[in-house]
Amino acid sequence: MRAGQIAAALGLVVVLLFLLAGPAAAFVPRAGSTVVVAEAVQDDLYVAGGTVEVSGEVDGDVVAAGGTLTLTGTARGGILAAGGTVSIRGAVGRSVRAAGGNIVLGAPVGADAVLAGGRVSVERGAEIGRDLVVAAGGVQVAGTVRRNAWLSGGTITVDGTIDGNVEAYGDRVVLLPTARITGTLRYAAEQPIEIQSGAQVTGQVTRIDRPMRSWRGIDPATRLRLRFAGRILEALMLLALGLVLVAITPRGVRAVADRVRTQFGISLLIGFILLVVVPVAAILLLITVVGIPLAIVVMLLYAATLYPGQVFVSAWLGDTLARVLGQRQGMSAYLAVTVGVILFAILVGLPVVGWILRLLALCVGFGALWAAIWRARARGHPATS
Repeated sequence: MRAGQIAAALGLVVVLLFLLAGPAAAFVPRAGSTVVVAEAVQDDLYVAGGTVEVSGEVDGDVVAAGGTLTLTGTARGGILAAGGTVSIRGAVGRSVRAAGGNIVLGAPVGADAVLAGGRVSVERGAEIGRDLVVAAGGVQVAGTVRRNAWLSGGTITVDGTIDGNVEAYGDRVVLLPTARITGTLRYAAEQPIEIQSGAQVTGQVTRIDRPMRSWRGIDPATRLRLRFAGRILEALMLLALGLVLVAITPRGVRAVADRVRTQFGISLLIGFILLVVVPVAAILLLITVVGIPLAIVVMLLYAATLYPGQVFVSAWLGDTLARVLGQRQGMSAYLAVTVGVILFAILVGLPVVGWILRLLALCVGFGALWAAIWRARARGHPATS
């Protein structure tokens, strides 16, 4: 399958949700194949598209998702971004959370920066007010970090200033001549660290075991930080997906979440059946030459709708909490997804029962989505269904 076909399959959730509901008056989103926001925005901005450019000042948070994201305008709040290429070159008032294939951060950030991707570059113009957390194939830190840095990747290169401590886990760690680390440096790498002439580390430099080789050998505090960072990154990805879906079709998200609430058992059963049967059916189709294209399409649909099903369970959790607290009409779709994702992340992170709750959420959300789509299709095409 070509990249365009895969992208189309991943966008199928949005298209299918349009079958459930027409446009609704809610928060005004910006979405399309190419989205340009050059004017000032006096509120939070939610934007999604193949190519997204935001150059106007945003007096609030920016939530962005797409193929290529270029954010050059000032954001007084924080930034939550996910895309193939993410470039942030406008000042950020609070924190930055970003995931993508290639991430470039080249602007001041008021609080923390948590970045994950294929390659992450913190350029010299970036000044992070608090901590930096990076997980990527390649990591380069040329900017300034006012507190601590946790870096994980293949090749980690530091040629900027870090005022606190540094923990680095990679195949290779390099300090260029302009690197300045005020605190201690603990690293794990295949080979000894390369500290070039001129680089300065005020504290002690210590080599430790690689986490991938000896997970139990990591001290409990570091192990907890790594697990916490993983949970946070997953929650951010799920939240970004949920907010994009709500921005595009809030009534569609609400319709599926309502089905989770009113038909939990049926949704669980449908989801479990689909979870088991679809891969088996695809394998059987692969046996025949004529069935190969159909098998590929089926598995793409499967992959594109299984994980996002957790968004609808999260929306249901948020709305249920609102009703428990006495709000009969529930929360807005945005708030329900946000609160629900936080609750969901906590629940699936519980020891022993977390994986069971995750499996239930996958099945229920998956089943509710496809049941709602099938019902909407039957209403719209009674003669052919």
